[in-house]
Amino acid sequence: MDLKNEVQEGLNNARHFVVDGVEQILSGNLDETHGVSPSPGATALAALALLAVGRGFETAQQRGIQWLRQNRQGGWGKFPGDKPDEEITQIVETVLQGSQGGWMARIIILSQARQFSQMILSLGQRVVPGLEGPTPEEILLPTILEDRILAKLPLYGRPVVVAASLLASNSQEGSQKGIQYLLKTQMSDGSWAEDIIATSLSILALMNKGGYAEQTQRAGRWLVQKQYPGGGWPAFDQLKIWAIGWAASVFGETAQRPADIPWIGQAVDWLKRGQNVDGSYGSTPPYTHPDLDDTAVALIGLHQVLGEQNQLGVSLLKRLQNTDGSWGTFPSFQGTPPQVSSELPVYIPSVDVSIHVLEALWWRTRTQDEKIWRGINWILAQQDDQGAFPASWFEGPVYSTAQALELLSKWKFSWERWNTARHILGARKKAQEFLIKAQSSDGGWGSVVETSLSLSGLWRYTRIVPRGVLEKGIRNLLAAQNSNGSFEPSYRGVYAKGWNYEEPLTTTLTAIRALQRYQRLYKASFFR
Repeated sequence: MDLKNEVQEGLNNARHFVVDGVEQILSGNLDETHGVSPSPGATALAALALLAVGRGFETAQQRGIQWLRQNRQGGWGKFPGDKPDEEITQIVETVLQGSQGGWMARIIILSQARQFSQMILSLGQRVVPGLEGPTPEEILLPTILEDRILAKLPLYGRPVVVAASLLASNSQEGSQKGIQYLLKTQMSDGSWAEDIIATSLSILALMNKGGYAEQTQRAGRWLVQKQYPGGGWPAFDQLKIWAIGWAASVFGETAQRPADIPWIGQAVDWLKRGQNVDGSYGSTPPYTHPDLDDTAVALIGLHQVLGEQNQLGVSLLKRLQNTDGSWGTFPSFQGTPPQVSSELPVYIPSVDVSIHVLEALWWRTRTQDEKIWRGINWILAQQDDQGAFPASWFEGPVYSTAQALELLSKWKFSWERWNTARHILGARKKAQEFLIKAQSSDGGWGSVVETSLSLSGLWRYTRIVPRGVLEKGIRNLLAAQNSNGSFEPSYRGVYAKGWNYEEPLTTTLTAIRALQRYQRLYKASFFR
């Protein structure tokens, strides 16, 4: 089969996989094949929490145990197939031992919970690049609850750290304050921050300090709802806004009339309903905390399909720009989603988030307002001498560099912004050279996501980029496609320091966009 037919077949299969996933999200029934990858660490903590809660949760707990046993590879790593990690393996082995006893085993489990709380506390000290976090001394109770210390953590990360601190605490005063914090911050659905790890640790901390049956039972029921049929748990709830936003954008990019896409109207309505009252979005409505990355991607999808800006969301993004011109990930906020009011400070300034925000704000014209130019200048200042841009939420520099290259292709020469235009031209050249040099001998750039983004970024510079670079990349991409239309996982998305995940719908959507653009580039030769 020649390349043009392989590309068309690959596109058809990939689109079918994504449409299945989109329809599942819209119907409220996303399966494990299309969802965030299960996590050995999260599964161990969830099973441990349900073991501690006890009666009524035995079936889910045993299914989690069975999944862990099935996924043992000389130990357990931080994602499926990863090399064994000492701390994760210790947690899993503790769970396995505790599952073999009765009420006495539960007591022993709770007494041992402090042994692994330090591992979780280390997440709070440096979650991702760009977040300093509390020091080891500050992270202990009751100090961690001081406003000046909590302010070092985004709201979604605070229950994880407080619960782990509570497990490790010998201070009666500190323990009481920690308990009150957890009781106050439990969400209406029973979770803490819609996060499996935070919820599991909070259950363990409350059980260890006296029970709190009503709160732990509610949290246990939430955990059961989030368990996959295979028995595992992801580290956090799904990225549904992210997936639907990108799906609308990618499918809408090549449609003459986006309204003709069968599911697009339902997707647009779903996105509109999922928007918080202040214009923000979380990762999965209606409970998750505001996230400017998810907000930007939702707006990118809506703008692509509707052809008009979502003014509520655009105003929010402009208002929450940092003073240096960047955008961060997690805004502070008042209220409970969806009735929230997001505000500064916004945590974790990020090149990848800033790129997505600028894509959402860009509006088909050379004339942009001052906030957008400040954002571009901040991104330009992050490029290193090799031409790469750093990423916060994906491992490796290719992820942000490829997206920065595409973003910078949209800003043309302007006498009014001569100095910025000169910097853009130089940054584009360096980024092109970096990506071409980073291509491997097999034609790829590492993971499917990195290869797809590189192809999409370089696609706009075909007068400079050799055709062979793109063809090798496309062949590499097609070789990584699975029989169901999805692609090989990379587990390079960052949940927290060292805890990585895969989200198959987004991976497949990045591949679809690369294949679509390659097909458009050589359309004449494809359809002669």
